[in-house]
Order: sequence, then C-alpha cells, then structure tokens
Amino acid sequence: MMLLRSGKLRWKRWLYLSHRWVGIVLCLLFAAWFASGIVMMYVGFPNLDRDERLPGLPALDFSRASLSPAAAVALLREGDFSVVGAPDENSHRAIDDPAAPLAAPGAVRLGMLFDRPVYRVEVRGAQPRVVFADNGEILREVTPSMARSAVDDFIRRREGNSVDARYIELRQTDQWTLSGNLNAHRPLHRVALDDDAGREFYVSSSTGEVVRDSARRERLLNYVGAVTHWIYPTVIRRHPEFWVWLVDIVASAGVLLALTGLWIGVLRWRRRPGKPSVPYRGVMCWHYFTGIGFGVFTLTWVFSGLLSMNPGGLNTSRALSPAEKTVTAGVSGALRIDDFARTPPRFSSDTVEAELLHYDGHPFYLLTSRDGARQRVDADSGAPARTDIERLMALAPALLPNAASPEIELLRDYDDYYYSRHPERGGKPLPVLRVRFADDNHTWFHIDVLSGQVIERSTTTNRAFRWLYNGLHSWDIYWLWQHRPLWDIAVISFSLGGLLLSVLGVVVGWRRLKKT
Repeated sequence: MMLLRSGKLRWKRWLYLSHRWVGIVLCLLFAAWFASGIVMMYVGFPNLDRDERLPGLPALDFSRASLSPAAAVALLREGDFSVVGAPDENSHRAIDDPAAPLAAPGAVRLGMLFDRPVYRVEVRGAQPRVVFADNGEILREVTPSMARSAVDDFIRRREGNSVDARYIELRQTDQWTLSGNLNAHRPLHRVALDDDAGREFYVSSSTGEVVRDSARRERLLNYVGAVTHWIYPTVIRRHPEFWVWLVDIVASAGVLLALTGLWIGVLRWRRRPGKPSVPYRGVMCWHYFTGIGFGVFTLTWVFSGLLSMNPGGLNTSRALSPAEKTVTAGVSGALRIDDFARTPPRFSSDTVEAELLHYDGHPFYLLTSRDGARQRVDADSGAPARTDIERLMALAPALLPNAASPEIELLRDYDDYYYSRHPERGGKPLPVLRVRFADDNHTWFHIDVLSGQVIERSTTTNRAFRWLYNGLHSWDIYWLWQHRPLWDIAVISFSLGGLLLSVLGVVVGWRRLKKT
C-alpha cells in the first residue's frame, strides 16, 4: 500500500513539474511572439516588392524580335517543364512524353534579359523557361557571371550608378529565401554589393531575373522579428511539413494555456466572507491583474496565430476553377497561344513588363510601366483597349450559372473585404467589380476592371476566417488602418500588455518551480 501511495505521489509530482515547465516555456514563447510582433509592424521580411523591382527593369523593346509568342512556345517541349522547385531540393515530375510539344502554357510574360527581348513561359507546378525572342534560343543555364551582370544592370537602372557586385554562391535556400514563391527559381544565385548597407541580391537560376534582395540592418532586425515570430530558422522551415506540424502543436498548447489561465483567474475572483477578492500578493498579484486585463487579447492572438496555419483545411480554397477563369476570358484553358501569332507591337518607352491574356475572346497584352501603372493593348495593333464595364457586368452572372442574378457593385476604394495595406507594392488593383451571389455559400467574386480578369472568389467561410485570422491577429480593420497612428497605438499597447503578462508568467512559474 505504501509503495502504491509513493508511486502516486511521484506521478503527481512529475505531472506538476511537467506542467510548470511547459507553462514557463510557453510563456517565454508568448513573450517572444509579442516582442517580435512589434518589430514586424515596421520591418517586413526581406522581399523584392513591386515598387523596388520595377525601377530596376529595362524598357521593353521588342523591335528586334523575330518570333511571335506562339512561335516561341512552339519551340518548347513538355520535358522542358519537368523540374519542380522546393526549399530542401528540386525534384522532377513524371511526364508521359517529354519530347511532345508543349500543349498549353499557363502564362507567358514579356521581358528583357541582357538587353535582349525574351518570353518567360510558365506551366503550373513547374519551373518556367525563357525563350529569346530575337533568335529562339532557349535559356538552359544561368551562370555566375550572368547572375552578377543581372545585378549590375538592375542597380544601374534603379539607382543610376555602377556598383561592384560580388558573386557569393549558388544555393538552394537560406534564411531569407524560404518562401514558396521562390520555388520557381531555385537554386538561387546569391550576389553581394560591397556597400555600407551590406545589400545582397538573389538571381533566379531559371529565368535570370533578380527576385529578392536584403540589407544587413533588415536581416538583423528580422532575426528578432519574423524569424522569431514565425519559428522560422532555416533548419526547421526548409522542411515545410515538419514546420507546419511544429507550429500547430506549439500554438495549440498556447491556446490551452491561455484558456486555463483565464479560467483559473475567474475562479480566483470569487468573493469569500472575510477574505480579499484576490488571494495574491506581490508579483503574483501583478500577474493576476495583467491576466484579467490582457488575457483575452493573448488568447485571441494565439488562437488567430494557429488559424494562420489553416488547421484541418478550415479555410477553403479561394482559387478559381478553370470554368470561372473562362467566363471573362472567353476562351477555354489558361491561354490560347495561337491567338498571339504576330510579333508584339511597339510599346511605350516606360513599359517594362507585359503579360498575355484574353478578355471576352480577344487577345491582349497587359502592360506594366516603371511607375506601376497598367494598360491593356490589343495584341495585333497595339492600340489601347478599355474594358466595357456594362459588358463585364453582363458576363458576371455566368460565374455561377445556376444561381439567381447577383448583386454587382463597382469598388473604387478598398474596404474590409477587399484591401491592401501597401497598395504601392501591388497585388490588389482598383477599380474592381464585386459580384455577390445569393447561393448557399454566399459566393463573392472580384473582377479587375482594367484587365477584365476574375481575381478571386470568397465564401461565407472565407470571410469569417478573414476576421478570425486577419482581424484578430493583425487587427486588419480597414477604418483603423486608415487612421494611423491609431492602429499603431492600439496594437503596440495591447502587445506590451501581453508581453508583461508573459514575462510575469515566467517569473511566477520559475519561483514556484524552485519552491517545489
């Protein structure tokens, strides 16, 4: 009997100590999350945003082009798109007949590479290929000298001066290139500038483009910002499945800790005759009252952080189906390349990029200028084209043909469901049509008025998730964001409260653990 009782005591003691240790570790993580979140408000993860990238691009000059887009695509084979990029290592997808002509490109972009016009051809799920428009040469390898020249040209155009670019290495991934958006370009050439800012650039090994940059100060601050906040060390993040599993486990444990802490706080508040409302003194009393004041916000932040991983696929995909893409494009498939059988027309001197697209069955080029302005021109004549909004509104009901006629409104400004924190970086064009259906899922679509393309779809679930994640985690309330620094004051204040709560939790937990 004594042995059994002794065993139970040891078991309870082990559970108690384990609980204390887990609580201390989670409170340390909470403190790190709150502190790093404040840093992330002002220091983003290294990226090459549109407003940084476009000024470094050369003017689009296809006057020497001898191949049309259709002729360039005809030179490619299915086997040219066998490589699939990933942070750990590239792989090859199975292709039935590698020698077969490319059936259908997903997208084709026009650009310049080393003062030569090129077509950048993309296929979903594979790395892109580059075809030189002047002689039909296919870019098979981007050498270190080419990568260094690409950075030299990029800086000279963007900043107006020559630099001494130093080639460092060819690398699959590192701390600043973990994003899945770079899978199409792996491995990456790393090139450094020997300047005071300690800048480094990454060049795609598949297209020769400069795709990312970083500076010394940006990198240092991100170690205490995004790398800490996202649990983003390279050794973990380069294995996506393990990283997702780890974050899910840690965030779920954090939600449980916050819930139990709030519940204990409520229980301790019970008034008893002749006793104080809160039976604590000193640090524990401070911990209790900061928990009352900031515990709910701590819970919502940890919970919304868990939702960022979309556990169980709760947030259904917002991707468009092929049929939905066809409605305004007017053609089946991603791109009808045979409609682009002529060499591109002359473009204005400030045009730096162009993309092939269809609208209502007609081929167009969507042009992007150095300042980010966009224009749609006819593929054959090069004449500017404007979207007929009435025609676009007439096409919209076909997005859900079995539903009743939708409500359609023209958005010229952002709101809580269609917004961009940094419009200058691109990604959310205006104006757009919002098409709202009264189907079971209350489906909405947003259509870019300029290009005539359907941008995104959302359901009731997506919009609820938007508030549970973006609303609770980043406080993406558009009115609040428009009235900065009100947003900054609110987020920093509650973050500091959560940080204080977490630090006090570590102190209290450690003291009790020492007594035990």
